[in-house]
Amino acid sequence: MNFTDVLKETVDKVDGAVSAMIIASDGIPVEEYAGERLIDLTGLGAEASAMIRDVGLAAENLGLGEAREFSIISDKCGIIMRKINDEYYLALVIKPEGNFGKGRFVLKTAVPKIEGEF
Repeated sequence: MNFTDVLKETVDKVDGAVSAMIIASDGIPVEEYAGERLIDLTGLGAEASAMIRDVGLAAENLGLGEAREFSIISDKCGIIMRKINDEYYLALVIKPEGNFGKGRFVLKTAVPKIEGEF
Protein backbone atom coordinates (compact mmCIF):
# COMPACT_ATOMS: atom_id res chain seq x y z
CA MET A 1 0.00 0.00 0.00
CA ASN A 2 1.48 3.39 -0.96
CA PHE A 3 1.46 6.54 1.18
CA THR A 4 -1.46 8.18 -0.62
CA ASP A 5 -3.61 5.07 -0.19
CA VAL A 6 -2.84 4.92 3.54
CA LEU A 7 -3.59 8.64 3.98
CA LYS A 8 -6.88 8.40 2.07
CA GLU A 9 -7.92 5.28 4.00
CA THR A 10 -7.09 7.04 7.28
CA VAL A 11 -9.27 10.03 6.38
CA ASP A 12 -12.10 7.83 5.09
CA LYS A 13 -12.25 5.77 8.30
CA VAL A 14 -12.76 8.74 10.66
CA ASP A 15 -15.99 10.72 10.83
CA GLY A 16 -15.16 14.38 10.30
CA ALA A 17 -11.58 13.80 9.09
CA VAL A 18 -10.73 15.88 6.04
CA SER A 19 -7.01 15.50 5.40
CA ALA A 20 -3.89 13.63 6.43
CA MET A 21 -0.22 14.06 5.77
CA ILE A 22 3.20 12.64 6.50
CA ILE A 23 5.56 15.31 7.79
CA ALA A 24 9.28 15.13 8.43
CA SER A 25 10.35 16.37 11.87
CA ASP A 26 11.98 19.37 10.16
CA GLY A 27 8.53 20.33 8.80
CA ILE A 28 8.97 19.20 5.20
CA PRO A 29 5.79 17.53 3.90
CA VAL A 30 6.41 14.06 2.46
CA GLU A 31 2.91 13.21 1.20
CA GLU A 32 -0.58 14.59 1.74
CA TYR A 33 -4.18 13.71 1.00
CA ALA A 34 -6.98 16.25 1.28
CA GLY A 35 -10.62 15.47 0.70
CA GLU A 36 -11.33 18.99 1.97
CA ARG A 37 -8.90 21.75 2.95
CA LEU A 38 -9.80 23.21 6.32
CA ILE A 39 -6.27 24.51 6.79
CA ASP A 40 -3.19 25.15 4.69
CA LEU A 41 -1.30 21.85 4.81
CA THR A 42 1.93 23.51 3.72
CA GLY A 43 1.57 25.82 6.71
CA LEU A 44 0.95 22.84 8.95
CA GLY A 45 4.18 21.30 7.73
CA ALA A 46 6.06 24.52 8.40
CA GLU A 47 4.69 24.80 11.95
CA ALA A 48 5.04 21.08 12.68
CA SER A 49 8.77 21.23 13.36
CA ALA A 50 8.27 23.76 16.17
CA MET A 51 5.37 21.77 17.63
CA ILE A 52 7.34 18.52 17.51
CA ARG A 53 10.34 20.14 19.17
CA ASP A 54 8.27 21.87 21.87
CA VAL A 55 6.14 18.82 22.72
CA GLY A 56 9.25 16.61 22.86
CA LEU A 57 11.02 19.07 25.15
CA ALA A 58 7.98 19.37 27.44
CA ALA A 59 7.66 15.58 27.69
CA GLU A 60 11.37 15.31 28.50
CA ASN A 61 11.24 18.10 31.11
CA LEU A 62 8.27 16.44 32.80
CA GLY A 63 9.99 13.07 32.85
CA LEU A 64 7.28 11.50 30.69
CA GLY A 65 9.57 9.74 28.25
CA GLU A 66 9.18 9.99 24.51
CA ALA A 67 6.15 11.88 23.14
CA ARG A 68 4.49 9.55 20.64
CA GLU A 69 1.31 11.52 19.95
CA PHE A 70 -0.10 14.98 20.50
CA SER A 71 -3.08 16.99 19.40
CA ILE A 72 -4.25 20.55 19.01
CA ILE A 73 -7.96 21.24 19.16
CA SER A 74 -9.19 24.66 18.03
CA ASP A 75 -12.43 26.29 16.94
CA LYS A 76 -11.68 25.53 13.29
CA CYS A 77 -10.33 21.97 13.49
CA GLY A 78 -8.34 19.42 15.41
CA ILE A 79 -4.93 18.12 14.43
CA ILE A 80 -3.64 14.83 15.78
CA MET A 81 0.00 13.97 15.14
CA ARG A 82 1.42 10.48 15.71
CA LYS A 83 5.10 9.61 15.57
CA ILE A 84 6.15 7.15 12.86
CA ASN A 85 9.82 7.19 13.88
CA ASP A 86 12.36 9.78 15.09
CA GLU A 87 12.16 11.68 11.79
CA TYR A 88 8.54 11.39 10.59
CA TYR A 89 5.01 12.02 11.84
CA LEU A 90 1.53 11.20 10.57
CA ALA A 91 -0.97 14.06 10.97
CA LEU A 92 -4.76 13.94 10.73
CA VAL A 93 -6.98 17.03 10.41
CA ILE A 94 -10.52 16.64 11.75
CA LYS A 95 -13.53 18.98 11.83
CA PRO A 96 -14.53 20.14 15.36
CA GLU A 97 -17.52 17.78 15.41
CA GLY A 98 -15.43 14.84 14.19
CA ASN A 99 -14.58 11.66 16.07
CA PHE A 100 -11.22 12.41 17.72
CA GLY A 101 -11.11 9.13 19.63
CA LYS A 102 -11.46 7.12 16.46
CA GLY A 103 -8.93 9.42 14.80
CA ARG A 104 -6.35 8.54 17.46
CA PHE A 105 -7.10 4.84 17.05
CA VAL A 106 -6.92 4.93 13.24
CA LEU A 107 -3.58 6.80 13.33
CA LYS A 108 -2.22 4.18 15.72
CA THR A 109 -3.21 1.41 13.30
CA ALA A 110 -2.02 3.31 10.19
CA VAL A 111 1.56 3.83 11.38
CA PRO A 112 2.57 0.14 11.12
CA LYS A 113 1.38 0.13 7.50
CA ILE A 114 3.96 2.75 6.50
CA GLU A 115 6.77 2.71 9.07
CA GLY A 116 8.74 0.09 7.16
CA GLU A 117 9.11 2.56 4.28
CA PHE A 118 11.23 4.93 6.38
